[in-house]
Amino acid sequence: MQRLVFYLKRRPELSQSLFFDWWLGRHRALAEQLPGLRQYIISLAADTQEGPFDGMAELWFDDLAAADVAFASPAGQATHADAEAHVVQLERLPLTEHTILDHPTPPRCKFAAGLKRRADMSREEFARWWLERHVPYVKKFPAVRKYRVSLVESGPETVVDGLAEVWFDDMATLRRITASEVVKAAQQHSVAHTSDRIRLFVEEHRIRP
Repeated sequence: MQRLVFYLKRRPELSQSLFFDWWLGRHRALAEQLPGLRQYIISLAADTQEGPFDGMAELWFDDLAAADVAFASPAGQATHADAEAHVVQLERLPLTEHTILDHPTPPRCKFAAGLKRRADMSREEFARWWLERHVPYVKKFPAVRKYRVSLVESGPETVVDGLAEVWFDDMATLRRITASEVVKAAQQHSVAHTSDRIRLFVEEHRIRP
């Protein structure tokens, strides 16, 4: 299946709580009508401190062609118009998944780090660095329940070139581990190969299935 991730940033006049109510309510109901939608997760930022985005919409289709058909449909146009009325920034990522550590029913709390490659690196070079050299750093994290790296492999330039997601049992564990020295070492390793990083502590809301 093809996974698409959308980063969303709310309009400044909306509080985060009102934005989340809209996202889990009206907007979720519209997105659920997209033809061909196989899986749907809304991941909301767990921090009240302002960040570059308020969360991620995660949608799976059979392939990119099916996704394009869904977004061109009346349901897709209605969903897009609804989003335009509530967000100031919407970034789409077509991602290819690489599951490093799996779990059949992972918990809902996860650390999501979007990485943008260095300007002198190709996507292929960046993917090799990430999967071959950076993954071993993250595999050393204690208490990890699931770990997945998803990469943008083709198409126009996007705000990040990939997304790392690491699941933990609860938010307290997530915060404790991400403040540890082993995580700081991984972050230092990524700094030399990236031009930007988007870090989110999120709680998943699994809409479908």
